[in-house]
Amino acid sequence: MTKSRMVCLLVVFAGACIPALAQSSADAVKVSTALSVDKVRQGSAFQAAVVINIENGYHINSNRPGDSFLIATVLKLDKTDGVVSGLVRYPRARLKKFSFSPKPMSVFERRANLSFAAHAAPGLSTGNHTIHGKLTVQACNDQACLIPKTIDVDIPFEVVPAAAQVNSINGDIFGSSHPRKR
Repeated sequence: MTKSRMVCLLVVFAGACIPALAQSSADAVKVSTALSVDKVRQGSAFQAAVVINIENGYHINSNRPGDSFLIATVLKLDKTDGVVSGLVRYPRARLKKFSFSPKPMSVFERRANLSFAAHAAPGLSTGNHTIHGKLTVQACNDQACLIPKTIDVDIPFEVVPAAAQVNSINGDIFGSSHPRKR
């Protein structure tokens, strides 16, 4: 092989590798949010969730990954005036063995719903509000991990008067099979 061909191949190879090395965990996960109701009544409780869809072939470490050097999946919620948020509930992790680890690792695959209970104060103004938070994830495949990423999460909701009718929604996330009026 000639020297110029070798240089061309190295340039092409390097060009293909650089995007993979620069990929962050946010490229392998898609984050959305959900509420248990279509609107939140003043003075009422509701459920909220951050839904993490993980690209096929990747996993993210659980909130308790097992080794201190692993980046845990963590959702931290900011304080929101007029809203009290409960502790974040993480789904059950899967223990999975990878070739690079001598012991099984605690991971989430495909989809992970992180949920929490919240309560709107009776005096919370009607209209649009948002719960802000930060989600830290590190996506890995069976050979390498991507750069960890902290993703800003916004959970918007509309507050209505205490006597207003609201509907249960997102039963697939919160455990109800059918929406119902409340």
